[in-house]
Formats: sequence, structure tokens, C-alpha cells
Amino acid sequence: MVHRNSLIFLLTFAALLVVNCGRKERSLFEEGKKWEMVGEKTKALYYYELSLRENPEYDPVLKRMGLLLAESYQSIATAIFYLEKYHKLKKDDTEVQRELFRLYLTTGYEKEALEILEEIRFQGKKETLEFFETTYLCLTRGFKQKDYLLTLEKSPLSGDPYYAPWVRACETK
Repeated sequence: MVHRNSLIFLLTFAALLVVNCGRKERSLFEEGKKWEMVGEKTKALYYYELSLRENPEYDPVLKRMGLLLAESYQSIATAIFYLEKYHKLKKDDTEVQRELFRLYLTTGYEKEALEILEEIRFQGKKETLEFFETTYLCLTRGFKQKDYLLTLEKSPLSGDPYYAPWVRACETK
């Protein structure tokens, strides 16, 4: 009887510990999001980091950290680290795929960019795939730049503010 009560106590204690840890990482993440929403990126990163200390695999934080750090050229390597960790957990997140693709191309990681391209190919989003393929070819090949640029400019994605710099990058190549 004593052994059974001890077992029940330990299981209850373990369950409470898991629930409390989950709440702490989530509350720190939410605090970080609040700061990010008002433009306080340094404070947001601080709270995201605290959340990751609670759980280094907490995927919402991995994504936000990666995307936030990707905005700074000095933090590209760290951004890639967080986004790759997130991407291993959530392969079909288009926002992370496109950011990783952009970061890989701008840092010369062609092989990794091609892997993202393959993932997009199997997701069946034709206009996204064509835009990514053309961007890849435009930025990595030294010929047919005008043809690639024309294709990018005709794409429905070229009007998207996120993708516009990709078109400009191809123009200057």
C-alpha cells in the first residue's frame, strides 16, 4: 500500500512539473511576442531566450527567434541555426522555408537552398515553386539573367513586398 501511494505521488508530482514548465516557457514566449509587436526587438529576444532556457525545443520560440534575427545581416548565422532547428520540427511551414531559402542563397549555401526547393516542389504550390526556381537560377547562374528577370517580374509574387527584394537582387546580379 505504501509503495502504491509513493508511486501515485511521484506520478502526480511529475505531471505537475511538466505542466508548470510548459506554462513558464509559454508565458515567457508570450511576453516576448508582446515586446516584438511594439517594436522592442531586443526585449523580445531576451524573453525568447528565457523561454528557450526552459525548453530548448519550444518551436514557436525557435521560429520567432530565427525570423527576428534574420532581419539583421550580422545575425544571419544565428538566424539560420534557429530556423533550421524549427524546420526539422515543422517541414511544411512556408514562411520558414522561404526565409531559409533566402538566407541560404544570400550566404552561398546552394546545396541547402536546393533542398528547400525540393520540399516546395512536393508541396504543389506551382507559382511559389516557379518563383523560387527562377530566383535560384538567376542568383546562381551567370547566363540568361534577362530571361530569369523577366520571368520573376511576370510572377504574381513579384508584387508581394517580401519577394520584391529578390527581384531587385536578380536585377543587380
